[in-house]
Amino acid sequence: MRVARAALAVVALATVAGCAVGSSSTRADDARALVDPLEQSSSAVATAQIAVGLLGDGDLTPAVTDTSLLDQNAVLEDAGFAVSTLVPTDATTSTWQADSLAAVREAQAAVVEARAWANGSGAGEEAVAAALDDSADRLEELTQRLEAAS
Repeated sequence: MRVARAALAVVALATVAGCAVGSSSTRADDARALVDPLEQSSSAVATAQIAVGLLGDGDLTPAVTDTSLLDQNAVLEDAGFAVSTLVPTDATTSTWQADSLAAVREAQAAVVEARAWANGSGAGEEAVAAALDDSADRLEELTQRLEAAS
């Protein structure tokens, strides 16, 4: 009986320890894993750019723009979670992860700024558009770099 309990304890411990082991992926796997949330972020920023442009032209109401930007913020939250939960293979992919998380958070900050503008506070339309443009450029550059590495 004692042997059976000990065996069960060893199996349970091995199972738990197996969950705690780091990534067995390669740099290429990590690069591919980071590209997906970066592409989601790029899509969210592009949608925010469209919404800001339409509001600026008077073709969208502030309430609809706000809802659209809030939705994009949720997309960016999901992308940030995906990036932050990656277990990097090595120091290089750890740097890629940090760069990706910074780019996603920059995109989120730009969307938050756009939402403030849409609701009558914060920066002006030009500053909001510039922040979104800068974010889009950074996301695109990083995505291309990681695609090349995958």
